Amino acid sequence: NRSMTIFPPKNIFKNIVFGVLICAAFFTNGCLIVRETGRDAEVENIELSPKPEIPMSEELVRSREGDMIAFLPQGWFFVDTENKAPSEIFAIAVNPDYTLSAVFTSFKKGEQNAENALALARESLSRHERKTAGAVKQIGKFSTTKIGLKEFGLYETSTTGGALKTRTAVFISSLGNYYEFALVPLNVSGKAIPPESEFNKIFRSILATIQF
Repeated sequence: NRSMTIFPPKNIFKNIVFGVLICAAFFTNGCLIVRETGRDAEVENIELSPKPEIPMSEELVRSREGDMIAFLPQGWFFVDTENKAPSEIFAIAVNPDYTLSAVFTSFKKGEQNAENALALARESLSRHERKTAGAVKQIGKFSTTKIGLKEFGLYETSTTGGALKTRTAVFISSLGNYYEFALVPLNVSGKAIPPESEFNKIFRSILATIQF
């Protein structure tokens, strides 16, 4: 059975939407990363499990062109942003505690010129830098991973010196379209952000369901 969509209480719904839209704006307006000299030359290759590490629902994320899909963790639900989100964002979902948001973004084919996921990560960085003064900083290195034949470019960012981190994966679909999936911490409900180990497990699990 499809998991039931759960809607947040009315008294915090607007705060959730507002918080999610602020996070989404960071991605589409370019407030993602500040490049440090030489850092983008450092790349790690990492291995990820091809299967989710947490229970996943049948709530389906689908791109507008249908060339990528993903699934949400159990209990997560989509947020209706009332058409206020930037046009590049085609799906936003949050967890039951409203402490994490999954943001899915697409870029028009030909907007960037990336031949692989690592190049797309670097192009994505440049795109964001062109549109912001750089309030958000990169944490650590770029990394790449393959799950089967699927290749992803990965990076982390923060506005709090690393206290709270956003993890982002970029990839190129079979149609040559560019996509980002980001897991973003939210401070809209007053509840504690999940610990880093759980945060990373959720990120890896959603990533494992992405098909393109």
